[in-house]
Amino acid sequence: MPPAIRLRQAHINAMVAHALEDAPIECCGLLATKDGAVVDIRRAVNKEASPYRFSIDPLETRKHELAMDDAGQSLGGFYHSHTGSPAIPSPTDIRMMGTFFGPPYVHFVIGVADRARRGERRLWRRRGAGRPEVRVWFIENGDCTEQSYEVIGFFVAVKRQLIRVFRPLRHRPRGWPGL
Repeated sequence: MPPAIRLRQAHINAMVAHALEDAPIECCGLLATKDGAVVDIRRAVNKEASPYRFSIDPLETRKHELAMDDAGQSLGGFYHSHTGSPAIPSPTDIRMMGTFFGPPYVHFVIGVADRARRGERRLWRRRGAGRPEVRVWFIENGDCTEQSYEVIGFFVAVKRQLIRVFRPLRHRPRGWPGL
């Protein structure tokens, strides 16, 4: 199955940062896309100011949509955080935002339950332990279906890092032993 959406690691980082900054309140926002890829993360204010639900003011949504139109972008989906439960759309999420979750819109749920509960602000040090969970969903007719997403630009970043690591080998100082 092809990915439902493509985005850069920086976009994932922006959503996670927003979730951690707003915890224990659920954060929310919109995804601006162009040609099937996220090009901007647009933070929104959680009108509910609640750790259990979120909603975006329709006027704020419209403001973001107009800005996207002016930039040649389109609305590709939404995101919000779960500060006390896994990154799975809750029955409340489905009921309140169900019409916006379905195709073609995607919805990212950012799970920061462990982190928000402990109130920590340091970086995760162990792989998988307390790390944010980032999952994307389509919701149609009350059913949620997890989708895949593609992180673009990763190879370029890895290639740049490898070039930095191996560049000194190309320019050996005088007297450097040959290999």
